[in-house]
Amino acid sequence: MLEPLPPQQNPHLFGHDAAASRFMTAFQSGRMHHAWLITGMEGIGKTTLAYHMAHYVMSGGQNIIGAVNPAQPAARLIAAEAHPDMFVLRRALDDKSGELKDSIAAEDARQIAPFLRRTATHGGWRIALIDEAHRLNRHGQNAILKIIEEPPRNSLIIMTVTAAGALLPTIRSRCSLLALQPLEALALQQALDSQGINLDDNSDAAQLIDLAQGSAGFLMRLLQTEALEFYGELQSLLNQFSMVKLHQLADRIGKKADGELYDVIVRLIIDHGRREIVQASQAGQGSLAQKLAVWDKIRNLFNQTDYARLDRKLAFVQAVTTLHQAA
Repeated sequence: MLEPLPPQQNPHLFGHDAAASRFMTAFQSGRMHHAWLITGMEGIGKTTLAYHMAHYVMSGGQNIIGAVNPAQPAARLIAAEAHPDMFVLRRALDDKSGELKDSIAAEDARQIAPFLRRTATHGGWRIALIDEAHRLNRHGQNAILKIIEEPPRNSLIIMTVTAAGALLPTIRSRCSLLALQPLEALALQQALDSQGINLDDNSDAAQLIDLAQGSAGFLMRLLQTEALEFYGELQSLLNQFSMVKLHQLADRIGKKADGELYDVIVRLIIDHGRREIVQASQAGQGSLAQKLAVWDKIRNLFNQTDYARLDRKLAFVQAVTTLHQAA
């Protein structure tokens, strides 16, 4: 499988035509809003759309969203992350662990305001792209809020979030919202094809597509880890519970080297709980309230573990035990 293109270099975007059209129409009107908030589940193209919006603006509308020409001068600078009029804020790598930090530093967020107030080098727009803006703490968000409230002329702020509720209400209310939906089957297949991924000969294709739930990015993560096999063992464990086997699984997932596997499994466990909630709701079962409580408990457990850097193995054991006891 080919290594997926990073969003700033990906010329393709699939499945978000309405959002793209709305933004381009706003730009062409000459009265474009200065702050945009892109929401949606992980891996459906939020960051790619954000970069395509930047490509469109920096090229003066030449580079159409969804079909970027990599040879266009502004596109080459953006792809190399060298455009002097574009500031990208994202989580940094932790020097000790080599993994992405859990949050975006407030001092980094404070650089955006003075950047946007400078005169554009190329005489046009200045853009600040904040990826995973929900990773900003309160101080970082307040720094962003100030520049959103008093934006310089020809400045554009684009934020992506998977959890919009983590942002201050005052930020959300001042942004134009682009709420992206999971990719439909055709768009999902097109996204995979563009990355050189062919599931025709994969015996697990149906399960991969089902678990991905319209997220090409997450499907790629499933392929790049041993998550599918691990998830199968987890389902067997829930059907025939054993504390010994649970701790054996936890030993594997708790290793620092398996951080990517842990992240994927956490999402699968949370999605498992969400599916049970949907099924209970559709069936009119009286256990709906209990399933909601269990799902909320597990979600909070994993969130707290990430935030406070607690023991991943212990969190996994507690989450699976909670699922078993609620079954």
